[in-house]
Amino acid sequence: MPIRSTVKALIVRQGRILLNRCAYEDGSAYYDLPGGGQCPYESLEAALRREVLEETGYTLGEIRFAALAEEIFTDPHLRARYPEYTHRMMHIFLSEPGDEPPLAPTEKDLGMLESLWLPLEEAARLKELHPFGLGAHLLSLAEGGAPLFLGTHYNSRARV
Repeated sequence: MPIRSTVKALIVRQGRILLNRCAYEDGSAYYDLPGGGQCPYESLEAALRREVLEETGYTLGEIRFAALAEEIFTDPHLRARYPEYTHRMMHIFLSEPGDEPPLAPTEKDLGMLESLWLPLEEAARLKELHPFGLGAHLLSLAEGGAPLFLGTHYNSRARV
């Protein structure tokens, strides 16, 4: 079973964070940090900049490491159907948007509806904020607090 290396961006500007609003198969909403999978021989930074540009249209300024999270999906049918997506390490980086105006997104993730800016306090209270464990530490991480491990989340809900 492969472990997928992924990148996620905490993009913060003027007390707001850029999140992707997404939908589960049943239509209920969740919020996720922009980002995605790292390609072979691609650096974490290059993967982060590519994924954020594809999903949101934003370029990034300087980035710094903020957190690490692990997600393991437990559903056997999901594991059989998407083995390369059901165990992943998420490298989370803090950044501000670049100076360039955003472009139109070119590639949305599965289930992604839109990208939107939310106040940090509101985002920290979201029940369905991914990666799991982020909400409790969002304000500290957005202020440049020390990097941390958000833990391992065993997920039974289909969201790849």
